Amino acid sequence: MIIGELPWEGLLVQAKELAAIGGAPVPDSVTGLADLTVTGPAEILAVSRHLTADGGAAVMSSGGTTGRPKLTFVAHHQAIDRLHAVWRPLEPGNVLLNLFTPGRLWASHYYMQTLAERSRCHVLPAGPYGPDEVADWLPIFREVGVDALAGTPTALADLARGVLDHGVDLDVRRVIWMAEPWTPAKEATVRAAFPQARFWANYGSVETFVIATNDPGCDLSTLHLMPDQLLELDDDGALLSRTGDGWTVPTVRYRLGDRVAAASCRCGRPQALRVVGRADDAIKLYGSLFGIGEILAGVRENPGVTEAQLVLTRSPESRHSVRQMSVHFTGEADPAQVRDWLVRTWYDLPPILHTYPEAVTVERVARLHRVERTNKVPPMIWRDR
Repeated sequence: MIIGELPWEGLLVQAKELAAIGGAPVPDSVTGLADLTVTGPAEILAVSRHLTADGGAAVMSSGGTTGRPKLTFVAHHQAIDRLHAVWRPLEPGNVLLNLFTPGRLWASHYYMQTLAERSRCHVLPAGPYGPDEVADWLPIFREVGVDALAGTPTALADLARGVLDHGVDLDVRRVIWMAEPWTPAKEATVRAAFPQARFWANYGSVETFVIATNDPGCDLSTLHLMPDQLLELDDDGALLSRTGDGWTVPTVRYRLGDRVAAASCRCGRPQALRVVGRADDAIKLYGSLFGIGEILAGVRENPGVTEAQLVLTRSPESRHSVRQMSVHFTGEADPAQVRDWLVRTWYDLPPILHTYPEAVTVERVARLHRVERTNKVPPMIWRDR
């Protein structure tokens, strides 16, 4: 299935132009989109470096949440003109608290700084706060009139928890989020702290920047493809093509790391989509396949579980094979009951546990692991022992 439309002639011309500056070669005989080569990070790096040679760029890398970070030369304009044509979460006079982590080549913090500049807003380039730090900063936030926030759901929930814990109002009306999905607990915390806030989101990557957008009229997890783009839906990762000027990187059949599905949205706008999960979501435990997102979603439904994460011990068989799966969660639930629920729910587990009783463990923890560069909570982390 395909979301969006692009003229074939223009796409073929662009593919040949990109091939000349480091993109994938174009076969001598092509009759349609499927005949063009699927591209990846190597082509993005070569093309972005070439296209920014005269105007300069910020060298950024992907978050590396589940894989090795990938470099991109991000043009200084960051495609804000493209974005502003369809998505304006900020207005002149807003005061934005930028909670995205700065440094270490992660793009989100600097993207928000540029968005605020081009929106003619004040901005506080703060980075994330732990809940216990918020009290010391609340007087400053109130003094300057912070009314908008930008951050990952994790960072936003940490700030919201600090605000709730100290009982001080912060009149936030706009929340910009991206980079990871919401969990029910994080969304509830943010809405409790900032009941007047409306939510804005976008979806993309460091390699592509913004692909799709979401505004307060949309369902929280539904986004809309920006113009001049096309997404081929594929279980191995959606393929993005785009044409025209003003993007950070033009692409032809670039393989995203996410599975994407067509959707409908309460706003009624077309070309709606949902990010279903990572393309490498499945793991193999002693020969049986399990979906990481499916397991975590189920664990979070257990009474007393707030958040959850998988800690996986590698098996030498293959990249996604594990010999132990440990479920870590925060909250007040009984680990034994959560483990019993897992065993009852996944019919492949009882025979595995009969032979390998330590293959699945469940542990209640005070805090889930975070990626230091980005402050995101990854769905799983690997350990080699």
